[in-house]
Amino acid sequence: MIRKHTFTMKICALLLCTAVAIACFYAPEETPVSAEYDELRGVWISTVANIDYPSRQTTSSDTLKAELSAIIKNANAMGFNSIFFQVRPASDALYQSDIFPWSRYLTGTQGTAPDGGFDPLAFAIEEAHSRGMELHAWINPYRITNTSSDNDKLAANNPAVLHPELVITDSNGKMYYNPGDSGAIDLIISGAVEIAQKYNVDGIHMDDYFYPSASFNDDGTYAYYKDQYPDKAAWRRSMVDTLVREMGKAVHEAKPSIQFGVSPSGIWANSDTPGGSATKGSSSYHQLYADTKGWVEKGYLDYIMPQIYWNVGYEIADYSILSQWWSDVVSNANNGTKLYIGEAAYKASEGSTDAWKGENGVNELRTHVQMVRENANISGYCMFTYGDFIDSPSLYQLMQEVNATPANKIEPEQPTTDNPPEPTEAPVNSETPADKPSVPIGDENEGSPNGTYVNKFLDLDEYWWAIDSINALASQGIIKGRSETEFDPDAYITRADNTVLLLRVLGKTADFTDNFDDVYPGTYYYNEIGMAKALGIATGVGNNLFDPEQKIQRQDMATLAYRVLSQEKLLTAIPNTAILNQFSDKNAMYFYAQQPIAACVEAGLMSGYGDGTINPRGYATRLEVALFIHRIQQLIQPVSL
Repeated sequence: MIRKHTFTMKICALLLCTAVAIACFYAPEETPVSAEYDELRGVWISTVANIDYPSRQTTSSDTLKAELSAIIKNANAMGFNSIFFQVRPASDALYQSDIFPWSRYLTGTQGTAPDGGFDPLAFAIEEAHSRGMELHAWINPYRITNTSSDNDKLAANNPAVLHPELVITDSNGKMYYNPGDSGAIDLIISGAVEIAQKYNVDGIHMDDYFYPSASFNDDGTYAYYKDQYPDKAAWRRSMVDTLVREMGKAVHEAKPSIQFGVSPSGIWANSDTPGGSATKGSSSYHQLYADTKGWVEKGYLDYIMPQIYWNVGYEIADYSILSQWWSDVVSNANNGTKLYIGEAAYKASEGSTDAWKGENGVNELRTHVQMVRENANISGYCMFTYGDFIDSPSLYQLMQEVNATPANKIEPEQPTTDNPPEPTEAPVNSETPADKPSVPIGDENEGSPNGTYVNKFLDLDEYWWAIDSINALASQGIIKGRSETEFDPDAYITRADNTVLLLRVLGKTADFTDNFDDVYPGTYYYNEIGMAKALGIATGVGNNLFDPEQKIQRQDMATLAYRVLSQEKLLTAIPNTAILNQFSDKNAMYFYAQQPIAACVEAGLMSGYGDGTINPRGYATRLEVALFIHRIQQLIQPVSL
């Protein structure tokens, strides 16, 4: 793209557990939100040095809002479905932050907010989601100043000013947070967690700037680690590894459904390094001390987006060679990490070499998109940068051309078979507790089309194996359909519904005097979330926020249930994670969810799909939740057969 400390306690406070499970009952129409697609069509919106936004620094909310609205509308018109918005270009923020000051690229003076409380990130999310587009918050992790002349323009509340011990300068006098300092790592992670907690972003995105050069003077920090890491390069890579690994864990704890990825330099290492690509350029492994290939192999990321900013046939770094090399990396890792390719639209706009001049550049980008689509291991692309399309009508038209057919929305994974569908979860044999309405729950033939229930929901016929469980819960008033006759089984579940349903199954009530700030009186879930907060079931996502409308993943369905059931002394054994070996996609589980999923599988609360997968990162559907909650009820209130 454009060319041991006190923070440990702070990040621990920020990493509050999020209440994540599921529920099924009446819900109002949802406001438009982003959608996941089978092909990411992304564009970077750069704010550093006002490359794309804003065109000039101003405090005028009207001007800032109008420009940002036009950007997102244009991106949508070009067929992009994902926006990567640079919200922290240099130890600052284009959003309301309690950690970093307002960016001077926004208002002209670092620390000065826009007029009228305008929040660019919040507005961009709303504008993108209303058009079905994703919005990813793009941060530059280490950079404090873009030039040495910026060093005296930092706000008094900038963390670099408050904690100069975390700062180091390069040979050009530019300031960075020291990549080898654990306090700096904690600060950077806490900033990412703040975004994940306060904003409904679809992703946290880091760019390619890690160590700025091999001559970076960090000898003082290295002295503490020299005995453990005799090779300084290995130590540097281990510290960057720590940032990436721990940031991924932290943002997923804050918002489990969030996507976390990095857009590194296109070359990991050249062929003179074992496993490297047949290239001869500068590499992230040796020059930036970033083991980008290792991050994929270790499962630190949801996606990798290498910046392959060269043309097909370029001798030093051939686009076709590098795109295939990265394709092989994700294929061999086989852990669910997605591959997107970062594309150099700016080269086609500038046309500085023959391969990129005029129509050659347009044709080069067209070829790249075609190659991406022909490779089954590549899931999309992202263009750098937005302004180049506005400056070039040919590029604008190119994107409309290549994106003329919309990408497909990703639907929840379901078993595919020519026969009637297998149960999403394994049947449980039990009968209704004596203190509940006397209606059958199921027997050894649970799921039979000849079950004893009359199916009140007309959209469940193809899910005959789940009808008894759903109707059992409905008859008790625990779950409801979208209407009297419609259950909407494939719809996703929200955190609000999750909490209400879990509270009802536990049979708990409580008086409460306060609620989360984003749980408003008059919503159907207000009272029950207030009770859940008072009981400690709903812990929120930080800053007294709950994020009630966020959809959740199956692994988080298991995580909350495990925590609550452990507290209730219903699951007491230490889970044996070896049970997860039966699932071919076990490596897709985040670390924090492995024990909860193992416990739920052992207890018979959940199992996998008929194809040997458990789909931990898939969003939980109302159908899956009904089966899961039905089994929790049976665990809470065991009955005799």
